[in-house]
Amino acid sequence: MIASNRLAQQPLPPPSARSMLLTVIGEFLYDTEEGAWTAALMKVLGGMGIEDHAARQLLSRAASAKWIKRERIGRGVRWHLADHGRALAADGIKRSHAFLDGPSPWDEEWLVLTITVPQRKNSVRNRLNGGLTWLGMGNPTPGVWVTPHVDRARELSELVSTLGLSESALVLTGNLRPGGLGNHEVVDRAWDLTDLAASYQTLLTQDGASEPGDDDELLLAYIELVSLQQRFMRLDPQLPKELLPEWIGRDGAVLFQRRREQWSAQAHAHWLRVVEESAPR
Repeated sequence: MIASNRLAQQPLPPPSARSMLLTVIGEFLYDTEEGAWTAALMKVLGGMGIEDHAARQLLSRAASAKWIKRERIGRGVRWHLADHGRALAADGIKRSHAFLDGPSPWDEEWLVLTITVPQRKNSVRNRLNGGLTWLGMGNPTPGVWVTPHVDRARELSELVSTLGLSESALVLTGNLRPGGLGNHEVVDRAWDLTDLAASYQTLLTQDGASEPGDDDELLLAYIELVSLQQRFMRLDPQLPKELLPEWIGRDGAVLFQRRREQWSAQAHAHWLRVVEESAPR
């Protein structure tokens, strides 16, 4: 299986090997109890350009992180999603549906976080910033984070609590009032979407330029597609039309939806064949 590398110009930086593994197990192990043999995962990861020794190390680390768990059967090892990996996959699936379906009408209510992180806690700050970005939150003024997705309040509270920052944080929802920034001023200050818009444009202009030639290439192309969607999801705050009427990201979501519908069934069917063919004899 050879990496397809379909896009001549990649719209976003390449994913890490860790991210690619999470994409594969989240997509193909979530709805099955059968799991996947080591050889099947190695074959697909190899197709994505990950060498054997690195792939084996990746599987070992994923098991230590409770993403996956081993089941030894005779001379072979079959892998299943562990509880933590299943929770990560479920969160990704939920977020994927929201991204592909597009934003719901907005009632002008914001979810707001005010927080301070001690200077000495750089690692905590980095984890907080990464989590807030995943929640689609922007930073309009120092120490203040906002998102129009008020349904993510529970996830925000869990993030703050997990990082031990509850005593320096305030989480609230509400509408803006006269005397401060207006809704569109908040958007202008909280998010710089210039580079992201250019990345979407790169993606859209290359759609259909190179089609998969066989089932192996289609499976790899589908994995690349899902991985690319996940990276766009992490960067795109998915603002409602009331805040951002013209946004190229919605065209990008339509492309991802169309391609997933076009390739998903065939990719999943071929994945099952790869797993079956990889079973120890």
